[in-house]
Amino acid sequence: MSTVVERAFTADRVLRLTGLSKRQLQYWEETGLIRASYSRPGARGRGRPRLYDFRDLVELRTVGELRRDGISLQLIRKVRDYLRGLDYEKPLAELSFDVLDGELYFAEAGTVRQGRRPEQTILHVTVPLPLIVAQLREQVAALDDRTPGVIESRRGTLGGKAVIAGTRIPVATVWRLVQSGMGSDEIRELYPDLTDEDLRAVAERAAGREPKRAAG
Repeated sequence: MSTVVERAFTADRVLRLTGLSKRQLQYWEETGLIRASYSRPGARGRGRPRLYDFRDLVELRTVGELRRDGISLQLIRKVRDYLRGLDYEKPLAELSFDVLDGELYFAEAGTVRQGRRPEQTILHVTVPLPLIVAQLREQVAALDDRTPGVIESRRGTLGGKAVIAGTRIPVATVWRLVQSGMGSDEIRELYPDLTDEDLRAVAERAAGREPKRAAG
């Protein structure tokens, strides 16, 4: 059985696992900051299918957290390019990064260095692997183990709105697509992780029948 590290993830699943916006993912792809490891040969443009591997996920999650901490894309790109020059293939997934007083630091070869002056050693330390890897593994497992056809409302997720269990897809959004005349196959093109059971649960809820709910 393949491991999480050997998996490939669609852009839709990547957005749910990383918390990034579609615009961020597209922009970082187009500018070469983080590109999907797999795409259909010869395909070009915004519509081409893209698949990300697990290390892509880690890189995307790392950049997302650094951006939320106020680190510019320009500085992140500078550090990435410096580390690639040291033969790291995907440094944003291989090294530990930290932000202190608005400055970016990273651990490399047993040392801590500042992002603006990466050639300068700050101090010698032993740094543990990022928690991002463990967190992403848990999130992937949760998506894999979800029970289709279940509706739930989670505190802190989309304001407590009803969603398809194990996802961030609002029930109301799916029902609006159904009402607009979209068929099941068309809806699944937009939301690849949805199943027939999920769509039936949405229809049952709209008809006033009570679908299955998540336990607890």
